[in-house]
Amino acid sequence: MTASPSDRTLARRQQVLEAAAECFRRRGFHAASMAEIAKTAGMSPGHIYNLFENKDDVIAAIVERDCEEVLDRIAEFKQEGDLLQKMLAATEQAIDEHSHVAKSALQLEVLAEASRNPKLAAVVHRSEALVTQKAQELIRLSLGARADALPPDEIQGRALMLGALFNGLTVLSVRRPDMAALSTQMAPVMRRILNVILAD
Repeated sequence: MTASPSDRTLARRQQVLEAAAECFRRRGFHAASMAEIAKTAGMSPGHIYNLFENKDDVIAAIVERDCEEVLDRIAEFKQEGDLLQKMLAATEQAIDEHSHVAKSALQLEVLAEASRNPKLAAVVHRSEALVTQKAQELIRLSLGARADALPPDEIQGRALMLGALFNGLTVLSVRRPDMAALSTQMAPVMRRILNVILAD
């Protein structure tokens, strides 16, 4: 079956984002050029400019793609009958997913650029606000009727701490090259923290 133009365009965009992520990890945002991204993606610079306006547009698309992945994961958890137990069972997997140095390095590169670039900062802030909103819905669902007794600020605080927990793993994976070996030590502690956020 022949792919539609929109399917081909999405595939090409994804190809560029994967190449850009590799270049940004290897060389940093400013040192990586559009020509280098094009070469890594196996296409001409002109073709990339048909898909993205500039390098800022590329990195913004990476942020939005990563946000969608987090939202998809939250949506999957919300479909579970016993949400808390599902999340607790996935603790080791969550630690592993946030312990890849290459992926973590890219996220830190994006955040560093967002601290200097107002346009990118706006994209990061929108994505974070959306993830926090969906995390609050997840927490309310996990708490059930107990959520009604809690003020909105408490629910938001729990959502922010949930984000801080996983974002902290991202930073730690760069600081600690032995993160993978430490997951068995961290998992029981993380489960206790998740119990507080999602059940107490």
